[in-house]
Amino acid sequence: MTAEEICQALQPLSGLRLRSLGRAANMLWLEFGELRDSLSPLGRMRTTGEWALHIQCAWRICQPGRIVIGCRDFYYSTAGDPLDDWDKPGKSSFDITAVALREDFSASPPYATSINVDDVGGFSIGITQDYRLDVFPDDSKVVCEHWRLFQPGIEDSHFVFR
Repeated sequence: MTAEEICQALQPLSGLRLRSLGRAANMLWLEFGELRDSLSPLGRMRTTGEWALHIQCAWRICQPGRIVIGCRDFYYSTAGDPLDDWDKPGKSSFDITAVALREDFSASPPYATSINVDDVGGFSIGITQDYRLDVFPDDSKVVCEHWRLFQPGIEDSHFVFR
């Protein structure tokens, strides 16, 4: 896959508001765009952003000079201690920080201002309020999904980078 194809796939996020973020186990999910109702894969109604980005490789959200939240935060407490039950929601450094970010985003949702990609599936999205999302596949095997962009409820909209 070329950098141009990746850039084209991510382009719909440009100018959209970042509405929310969270996790399913150690996968980061982010919602962009206007909120709308859609059916979950289990047939339940839910409210989501127009676009969803699911990330299963290394990532971080930064502000100038600091990492606000990153993928290893799933596995540690806010004190920096390793968690044996990291997959239990609400205990990790990620969970605590994500709650604060969701509150900030609901009051004043930042929006995507720029998208830069590399030639190995990584990208950075500049976001207002001095945020930046960096995504960087970090293994040499092409056997797993690194990230996926799609419109919830629309099956044929998935762009998957492996």
